[in-house]
Amino acid sequence: MIYLDNSATTFPKPLPVREAMQQALREFGANPGRSGYGMSMRTTQALYDCRRTAADFFGASGPECVVFQPSCTQSLNLVLKGSLRSGDHVVVSDLE
Repeated sequence: MIYLDNSATTFPKPLPVREAMQQALREFGANPGRSGYGMSMRTTQALYDCRRTAADFFGASGPECVVFQPSCTQSLNLVLKGSLRSGDHVVVSDLE
């Protein structure tokens, strides 16, 4: 597993990142995978392409192995729920 928490640690964002985000906000204003109209299909393809690029970069077996989460807490919960077995325990600090 590889975990990146870019939004919490990178400020200001590099110019290429800001430009890519602006382009995405202009071109991909639909929910991916939610419909068959043009913008939704383009957004779905862009998300898949991003997953494929990330999978290639990190050596994952495929784009289906890449998951984007909106927060650290949700990411950790996803990993823990997928890793723990009945009877396991998790200890966290008061900082979480």
